[in-house]
Amino acid sequence: MTHLTLLHLTFVGPDKEPATVAFGPKLTVIYGASETGKSFILDSIDYALGTGDLREIVEANGYTRILLGIRLPDGETITLSRAPGAKKIDIFDGDLRRFTTAAPKRTLAATHSGTSKNNLSHYLLTIIGADGRNVRTNAAGKLRTLSFRDLAHLCLIDEGRMADERSPVLVSGQYTNRTVEKSIFRFLLTGDDESDGPTGPSDVDKKVGKGKLDLLDQLITTTETSLTMEANATQLLDQLTRLEATLASSSAAAANLVAQRSAVAENHRALDAQGSDNRRRAEELQTLLARFGLLRQQYESDLARLQMVAEAGNLLGYFRTGPCVFCGATPEHQQPGHHLDETTQLQAAVTAETRKTNELHADLLTTIEDLEDQLDDLDHEHSQLRAQATKRHRELATYDERLAPLHTDTKDLLAVRSQIHAELAIHAQIQRLHDVKASLTSTAAPAQPARSPGIPAATLLEFERKIQQTLQAWKVPGDSSVSYDQSTAEITVDGRPRHTRGKGMRSIIHAAFTTALASYATQRNLTHPGFVVLDSPVLTYREPHENDTRLTHNVVEHFYRGLLNDFPNQVVVIENGDPPNDIDAYAQVYPFSTQGSQRVGFFPAQNES
Repeated sequence: MTHLTLLHLTFVGPDKEPATVAFGPKLTVIYGASETGKSFILDSIDYALGTGDLREIVEANGYTRILLGIRLPDGETITLSRAPGAKKIDIFDGDLRRFTTAAPKRTLAATHSGTSKNNLSHYLLTIIGADGRNVRTNAAGKLRTLSFRDLAHLCLIDEGRMADERSPVLVSGQYTNRTVEKSIFRFLLTGDDESDGPTGPSDVDKKVGKGKLDLLDQLITTTETSLTMEANATQLLDQLTRLEATLASSSAAAANLVAQRSAVAENHRALDAQGSDNRRRAEELQTLLARFGLLRQQYESDLARLQMVAEAGNLLGYFRTGPCVFCGATPEHQQPGHHLDETTQLQAAVTAETRKTNELHADLLTTIEDLEDQLDDLDHEHSQLRAQATKRHRELATYDERLAPLHTDTKDLLAVRSQIHAELAIHAQIQRLHDVKASLTSTAAPAQPARSPGIPAATLLEFERKIQQTLQAWKVPGDSSVSYDQSTAEITVDGRPRHTRGKGMRSIIHAAFTTALASYATQRNLTHPGFVVLDSPVLTYREPHENDTRLTHNVVEHFYRGLLNDFPNQVVVIENGDPPNDIDAYAQVYPFSTQGSQRVGFFPAQNES
C-alpha cells in the first residue's frame, strides 16, 4: 500500500518550547474552545505539504520552523521542514521534533512544476506511485501533470470548505477549473489518467479560427505570467475578506487612539492659547508699569521742585529793602507788611500744589502695586500652564509612539489589498480570455466537442454505495441513497442536492464523501495520500428557520465509532464539541482549554514557554 502516515506536527524555534501534536495511526481528535489553534493545525499541515502561504498568528511568534513527520510506505520516516514564508522545503531523514541547525538530506521547491523534478510535489507523488500522471484542464483536451496539491485538496478539508455549498469535487469554485477538478476526481476513482486524450475535431475544423485561438493562447499565457501570488481567485477573495476584517479592526483601534490623541491635542492647543493670552496681558502690564514708572519719577521731581520753591520763598520774604521780589514794587510804593502777604500767597499755592501732587503720587503707587501683584499672578499662572502643556506634550508623544506601528501595519495591509485587487483583475481578464476562447472553440467544432471519457457507470455506482454505507453507519437520518452527477459534480442524498441542505447536513455529507473516497482508493490500491484531516465535520446545531435534519448526539457518536471501526485510513478530526467519553482508549485525543484539560491550545501558554 503506497500511502503516507502523518506522525506529528511540530513548531520549533531557538529558545522556544516546541508546540507539537502527535497523530495516532488511526484516529486523532483535537477538540475544545475556539481560538486555541485547532484550525491552525490543519493550515500548518497543508503549508508543510506545499501550499502557498500560512496565515500569521501571534502565538507563533518566535517559531522559525514547521516540522511535519511522515512515515513512508516502506516504513521509513522523514521530516518535512519549512520556515514561515519560505519557498523551499527541507527533507530530513528520521523523526525530527526539535530545533536543529543540521544540514537537511535535500531541499525542494514548495511549488509544483511539470518540467522540473526538484520539488516536493514530484517527491511525494513518486513515493505514492503517481508521478507523471496527467489530468485534463479544458474541454479541448489540454493536459497537465498531476500535482500533489490536487490530491491534498481532497484530503485536507478546512471548516469553510466543509460546509460550503459547492461540490466537494469542485475545490476552487472557479468555472475555469471545473474540468481539471472533475478529471482529478475521475483519476482517484479509476486510476486512469488522461494520457490518451479525447477524440478531437477534424483537420478542417481545426483550421477554423486557429489563428485566433493561437493568439488567445498567447494572450492567456502572457497574462498568467503577470500573476505574482500563488493563489487562485477564490483563495484571493478569502484573503481579501480576512484582510478587510483585519483592516477594520486595525482602523477601529487606530481611530480610538486618534480620538484620545485629538482630545489631548485640543487641550494642548487650549493651554497654548491661554499661555499666549497670559503673556500678552503680562506685556501690557509691563508696558503700563514702565509708563507709570516714568509718571512716578515726574511726580517725585515735581514734589522736589515745589519743596525748593517753598524754601526759596521763605528765604526771599525776609529782605526789607529793594523792590519786592514778588511784584517788583519799589520800597516807596510798598505798604507796611507787603512782603508778608506775598509770601503767604506763594506758600499757600505751593502747599496746595504739593498736596495735590502727593495725592496723585499716592494713587499712582497704589496702582503700581496692584499692577505688580497682577503681574506676579500672571507669572504664576504661566508657570502652571507651561507645566500642564509639557505634560500634554509627553502624552501626545506617547500616543504617537502607539500609533506609529498601527499606521505602518495599515499601510502594509493597504499595499497587500492593492496587490490582491490587481491579481483579481488579472484573474478576471484571464477568465474573459478563456470564455472568448471557449466560444471560438465551440463555434469552430460544434459537431465534435471534446469530452472526457468520464467515470464508468459501475465504478460510480460502487462509490455512491460507499458514501451511502458511510452515512448509514453514522446513523444520519434517512435512507441515505446517493447519486453523483458527472456533468455538475453535484452529490444528491435522498433526492435532495447537497447544496440545498443546511450547514450541518452539508458538512456531514462532505465528510462522508472525503472518507469514502479515501477508503475506496485504499481498498482498491488506487492513488491517495492515505490520510484525511477534517475540520468541523459534525455540526450539532442548525441555523434559524433552517428546514433540514438536525444532527443529533447519536450521529456524532456513531461518526466517531465509524471512523474507528470501519475507516481503513488515518484520520484527524478537529471539532469544537466533545467526542464520546470512552474514545480516549482507542484514539489519540487532545482537549484544548476544556474542563480538566492540561493544554490551553496548540501553542504552550506564555508562562509555560
